[in-house]
Amino acid sequence: MHLFPVFGIHRVTGSFDNPAGFAASLCAGFPFFFYFLTKKEWWIRSVSIGAMMIIGLAVLLSGSRAGMLALVVVCLAGFCHLFQVNGKQKILIGIFLAILMTGLYFIKKDSADGRLLIWRCSWEMIKDKPIFGFGHGGFKANYMNYQANYFASHPDSQFMMLAGNVDRPFNEYIALLVNYGLFGFTVLITLTTFLWRVYRKHQNRSLLTSIACWCLSSIAIFALFSYPLTYPFVWVMGLTSVFIIIYPKLSFQRMQKWGKPIAFLYILTVYYFSYTNMRAEMQWRKIANKSMLGQTEKMLPQYETLYNQLRKNRLFLYNYAAELNVARHYSESLRIAGECEKLWADYDLQMLMADNYRKCEQYKQAENHYRKASLMYPVKFTPLYCLYQLYGIAGDKENELIMAKKILSKPVKIMSPTIQQMKQEVEQNINCEL
Repeated sequence: MHLFPVFGIHRVTGSFDNPAGFAASLCAGFPFFFYFLTKKEWWIRSVSIGAMMIIGLAVLLSGSRAGMLALVVVCLAGFCHLFQVNGKQKILIGIFLAILMTGLYFIKKDSADGRLLIWRCSWEMIKDKPIFGFGHGGFKANYMNYQANYFASHPDSQFMMLAGNVDRPFNEYIALLVNYGLFGFTVLITLTTFLWRVYRKHQNRSLLTSIACWCLSSIAIFALFSYPLTYPFVWVMGLTSVFIIIYPKLSFQRMQKWGKPIAFLYILTVYYFSYTNMRAEMQWRKIANKSMLGQTEKMLPQYETLYNQLRKNRLFLYNYAAELNVARHYSESLRIAGECEKLWADYDLQMLMADNYRKCEQYKQAENHYRKASLMYPVKFTPLYCLYQLYGIAGDKENELIMAKKILSKPVKIMSPTIQQMKQEVEQNINCEL
């Protein structure tokens, strides 16, 4: 409602990093309000209806189309459960859902089309490693390379202006196929089939069992268009629903009896594995802040100390490589960036590596990384401008002129002072040479 200032590019995020986590968590918890709608106390029903309306409004304001669709499906499922619905009404519900999905597509058509590009490139990844996939983190480590290959093969693609720096496929099922292949997907199908058969065996299903099924359905629908499994609360609600379906007659008292020791052991385990990493990341934050204040050279020994603990953290490796670049340790920066590249295919990483090679006067390698960065994120002007400068330094007048014409003719998605300055400088240089 704009009562408080919003930081970042997203409007409504709650306590999450973006609207996806906010909406996914609300959608996962939403079905359980139906349990309280059947209570005899009027005030419990009133509070439940009020809470459901607040959640519906919050998801709407978040702009999450996946969240809107998931909430509508859950509400319709609850309506069909609480009231008798005939065949004609079910057909009308199906038509309504089809119209809703079409409308949600056109609300943010460019965003939806951008996901089609991601899914198309992801399909190429699945074809390359169909059985076991690329392994844990395989999508982040490889996707942008495939996007670059796509634009190299399709230089006039309609997706050119929609592409961005991507680290998620916006579909949990595609992510599963990319990372773990058909083997992982078969495991998911097997577990889903088992759970469905257990659910169907309950002849006298309680409302709570149905609610658990709606919760899982909400997560499954959200997973078609986003990444709900990134957030722990969604996992908690999903696993709770699985537990309810498998053990529908388990009393609340027995759940408390079993739940407390299980929760205690879980917390201890998480604490044990997380504490060391948490301390390392807190230390990393301190030295990163000092580096931003101009103390980079003094902080490098501390970065080196943290390296052994955080060497599998792609963001730490990128930050470390960037600070080495600032301190003019270009060869060492390239070494760390090379390790990061194994974990993360990323536009900014390619630009950093190109700059390192450029400072080392290895112009051919710098050219390769600038070109790759441009293909990864074709809407960006910076890689082309850097290539233009690189050819000028190397004395390659022919390619310098080609790149200058490309910069001047390139369509602009969002005009900015930086882009205007680049175009003006290139145009002035060309006029001077002519």
